[in-house]
Amino acid sequence: MKKIVLICAKNYDAFACTVAKDIQQAAEEIGVEISCASMTTAELHLLPKDTDLILFAPPRYRHLDRIKKFFPNAKIAMIDFKAYALRDAKSILNFARQILET
Repeated sequence: MKKIVLICAKNYDAFACTVAKDIQQAAEEIGVEISCASMTTAELHLLPKDTDLILFAPPRYRHLDRIKKFFPNAKIAMIDFKAYALRDAKSILNFARQILET
């Protein structure tokens, strides 16, 4: 099972939590085994070391260098703004699966 964590701003945590749940549900509907959770940028120190993919909600990219230092083996990507804003879980899941396959 692949572990995906969605990083968001503190004030968007409830929205990101919903997006993470939507991604999890979309994965379950098509039989993809992933675990998807959300965390705020303030919680980066709690990010599990065995995370396979770190997805950034727009515009959290300024934390990218810090994340790469602490999690050199994790894949890291920015979610498309439109897909995130529309809570398009299927699109985000497909994007995540593409990154995990590379």
